[in-house]
Amino acid sequence: MNRRDCLKYITLGGTSLIATAQTAKAAAPKLKFRELYAPQMAFSAQAKQLNGQKIQMKGYVAPPLKPDINFFVISRLPLFECPFCEEEAEWPDNIVMVYSKQSIPTEVVPVNITGRLELGTQTDPKTGFVSRVRLVDARY
Repeated sequence: MNRRDCLKYITLGGTSLIATAQTAKAAAPKLKFRELYAPQMAFSAQAKQLNGQKIQMKGYVAPPLKPDINFFVISRLPLFECPFCEEEAEWPDNIVMVYSKQSIPTEVVPVNITGRLELGTQTDPKTGFVSRVRLVDARY
């Protein structure tokens, strides 16, 4: 804490607004599934603005697809069908691929995830699965 921050702390009666401001500054913006797309499956202006930035999302972990993959999928609602069986033209608007260095969850449970948003069609080199939206370097 520098001298100016110390004076603010004393002036405000010892309430640590400094820590509160730093926490708020560090918090990643939240993005909901319904905010990802505009009509005709185009990405929304909000999603485009957040592309490449660290964001927060809530979703349900989809059942594991294969035991040796390095990603998992979250969806707006619990998912019971394989989203990768569809072509890009039929891509569901309620799933996001998640790449994380943490272990891959194996249960269909709700999770809060923070990661860097990536938009655009991409094919996973190991599996051939296609995605339109990804959270990279994610933590949950």
